[in-house]
Amino acid sequence: MPIGAGTKDVDHLVIGPGGVFAINTKHHVGASIWVGDFVLRVNNANTHHMKQALSDGRDVARRLTEKVGFPVRIVSVLAILGATSIVDKRDANNRPVSVVDADNLVAWLLARPPQLGESTLGLIKLAAEEPETWHVDPRAADTLRVMQRFERLVEQVGMPGAPPARPSRTQPTASGPRRRALARRASAPSRRPVRPSGRSGPSFGALLKLWFGTAIVLVAILVFRSIANQPCTTGICLVPLFYQGLKPLLVLGVIASIGIGAIGTLIWIVRRAANR
Repeated sequence: MPIGAGTKDVDHLVIGPGGVFAINTKHHVGASIWVGDFVLRVNNANTHHMKQALSDGRDVARRLTEKVGFPVRIVSVLAILGATSIVDKRDANNRPVSVVDADNLVAWLLARPPQLGESTLGLIKLAAEEPETWHVDPRAADTLRVMQRFERLVEQVGMPGAPPARPSRTQPTASGPRRRALARRASAPSRRPVRPSGRSGPSFGALLKLWFGTAIVLVAILVFRSIANQPCTTGICLVPLFYQGLKPLLVLGVIASIGIGAIGTLIWIVRRAANR
């Protein structure tokens, strides 16, 4: 979801009875994750993930609050994809950023206790659906437009497969209807169109060569006829005699040249259409 005036975005925004969640997704396949009060480490290396997630949450809260006219509390979430382990050393009651295994994210969201009433939830949803809430260019945050682009992308490349199953140290592995649906889509074959090799179709240059050859034949016949029709200044004029003798063949040559060009063009069009 684009935010502001530049290229900043929030990976996912989830709104439901359990609250409003600004989700920042991080891909760390095979890594060991350690979470402290102020830092998240990936294979013992400090990252800025916590700071970024808090910044995203504050930005979302400010924009929704300005739109609806009352304070909107945002839960900042880091969804870690592909990690072998996640160890959270923070106090359970002091976690400004929730760090969740991405495999368990849907189940974790569904398990949140209700926080928002029906009317409050409705107002927040309306504000979130307004593109002007998020970006100076309303088209940049047009949810419908973005989802249509995403669906076209999925049709081209298919849904990515799920990471291999592994034990989690933070929560038991859970699966829900959404995850099962993604798994079914991941197992489906990709619908990306693949053009068979060697079938690129005839080029436009081949058609030009065909008509160039036809034009040379026609021009040669016209030049020969023009010379034969010139007044004869000598006693014996052989060119007109040759022309009169060859005239039936020359007429056939003109017809044949044009016919070959027309048939060749038709074949070229059919072959191009078959290879699209």
